[in-house]
Amino acid sequence: MNMANSRIFFISPDINSPTGGIKQLYRQVDVLNNNGYNAFILHQNAGFKCSWFVNQTKVAYSYSIHNQMNNLIMPNNSATGLISKSKKVIKSIIKNIKQLQHSTKNDITILPDDVFVFPEVYGPLLGNLIKGNLKVIYNQGAYQTFFHYDLNLKNNDSPYLNTELIATIVNSENAKEYIQYTFPKMNVKRVRYGIDSKNFYLNTQKKRKIAFMPRRLRVDLIQVINILKFRGVLENWELVAIENMNEKQVANTLRDCAIFLSFSINEGFGMPPAEAMACGCIVVGYAGKGGKEFFKDDFCYPVEDRDVISYAKTLEKVIKEYDSNSSSFIEKSKKASDFILSEYSMEMEVKTIIDCWNQILN
Repeated sequence: MNMANSRIFFISPDINSPTGGIKQLYRQVDVLNNNGYNAFILHQNAGFKCSWFVNQTKVAYSYSIHNQMNNLIMPNNSATGLISKSKKVIKSIIKNIKQLQHSTKNDITILPDDVFVFPEVYGPLLGNLIKGNLKVIYNQGAYQTFFHYDLNLKNNDSPYLNTELIATIVNSENAKEYIQYTFPKMNVKRVRYGIDSKNFYLNTQKKRKIAFMPRRLRVDLIQVINILKFRGVLENWELVAIENMNEKQVANTLRDCAIFLSFSINEGFGMPPAEAMACGCIVVGYAGKGGKEFFKDDFCYPVEDRDVISYAKTLEKVIKEYDSNSSSFIEKSKKASDFILSEYSMEMEVKTIIDCWNQILN
């Protein structure tokens, strides 16, 4: 079957704050539209569109599809819970009915050839949605594949076994191995993320600043920083939290910082440390599974997941190296940037996206 003329809808939650996964959805839609496909982001509420990064991405809406998806992952309430919350539930139902009547008027009309691309986190019953249409799962977080599953050995519900699921797209070799091992018959395609060299590029004039993502494994972050604080290692260094920033602000911050702390855990890929390397930061920390393919010993300092003491010792070593041998530090910064911007170029991203969809739909 040749599905090259089908509409492709990438389903995305209505979240208008920096979220790498959503930006990748927008990016893939743009690439497809620039190469002869007819692709859309499918948001829930009419008029919504991400504004935290510059885009001209085509957007469509379906309140009803998102509503069905959200219902798949709502927890079951006990009888006691239902009774105690009955008034709140009734008010919520009335509000939802009114909102549904108002919101669905902008929903897309589903055509038989439409293809729907779902995120990986909506649980085992996802295959029950939009029956009759072909589906793809864009799995950007392989280690979230079994969110909302249980331990019932007799329950074999999974969208990955649904005959209408024609492919799973992943973002790293580690993720590809995860899905292929779990579902050997699944058609798995890998796209390579691209790092925009216009924003993320090397700066050798580094300052004594250490960047980190405050939402990632904060419990480990607190330990590492305090261990080294009380050892006196962090004197004359500044900690910089990467949060509530748009893409350009993130890039500007990373170009300024000498070191980036990675607390990635169970990531499909791990974009923040890759972007930090592109900006010439020396990255210390956890590769987070998917990041193993670019956490190279010759230009960064991987630490085994959750080994806080080794993390602190490694970071202390890097700081001492920075103070004693700046030329070696700059050389590693350049190696990191060169590797990332060559292996994860925007051109490579476009090529893998087009190759992937050509194979899926033709």
